[in-house]
Amino acid sequence: MKLHLLLAYLLLPIASLWAEAQTTLLFAGSSSMYWNDLPREVAKIVDGKIASHIGQTVIPEAVGRSGSDIRVYLEPGFNRYEYGVKPGQSFLDKIATEKPAIVPMMVVCRFIMGDDAPTNGKPDHATSITRYCEAIRAAGGEPMFYEMGWGKTEREAEGRQRILELAKTNQITLFAPCSTAWARVYAEKPDLALQHPQDNAHPGDAGHFINLACFYAALTRESPVGKLPRTFHVWPHGKYEADAAKLAAFQPDAYQAKMAKWMFKHMSMNQTATLNEETARYLETIAWETWQKVSQTLHSGQK
Repeated sequence: MKLHLLLAYLLLPIASLWAEAQTTLLFAGSSSMYWNDLPREVAKIVDGKIASHIGQTVIPEAVGRSGSDIRVYLEPGFNRYEYGVKPGQSFLDKIATEKPAIVPMMVVCRFIMGDDAPTNGKPDHATSITRYCEAIRAAGGEPMFYEMGWGKTEREAEGRQRILELAKTNQITLFAPCSTAWARVYAEKPDLALQHPQDNAHPGDAGHFINLACFYAALTRESPVGKLPRTFHVWPHGKYEADAAKLAAFQPDAYQAKMAKWMFKHMSMNQTATLNEETARYLETIAWETWQKVSQTLHSGQK
């Protein structure tokens, strides 16, 4: 046997082990999914710690477009993705061919309440989520709910309940209860700003932090209290001009390079936020207690 063939043969097991040691987190959603590079930041804090994939390197990816309910991916001929798919590829194609291990989907309170109601018999939010869950499992992966909704109304509360019931129906075990955690903070500490005054559509610094804590709890099944960095990556708030020098020098990492180029304005600022220890531990505790309660509810519904 020639030397290069022998080496290739001997290295096959090593290459196989390396491939198996990676876990892909494919996030699906719109702006409150990709804001602050959330998929990348989640991957950082759970790297090697995902309960079902201990020791494996976590690779973040994202698919979707701004401002849209993910149900639109099921519309015939839909091709208005802004990131995450190859030309001509759909979300379902990506799942079937690339077989991501875990797919966190942005399940939204106002969408499940019909606030973005489809027409002409197209599938609604809940029906679409169920279809995606089936496809993810058929490809060998596990669906995850990213419960999202930053409003304070009774309609948002009803949306959270509907999302929880949908999770039970689909036997979801991976559930990041971000909206529920926000609601508790609103009730207990209304002066703690989870959003920035100049942006009421996306998570602010503290809101982003509690979202990270919810994902940490859901994916590792361990308490995030004291585990998350107190200084962390964020995007700038409100309207601002890009720093031309920083933008010109910006070198996106593997995750960032696959996203829409207009996001580079935010990414290139390389901005961070810092929470004091008391606030950080409070938000981590809320995330942990909220996840525990939701997890118990989900498991009781699957007995």
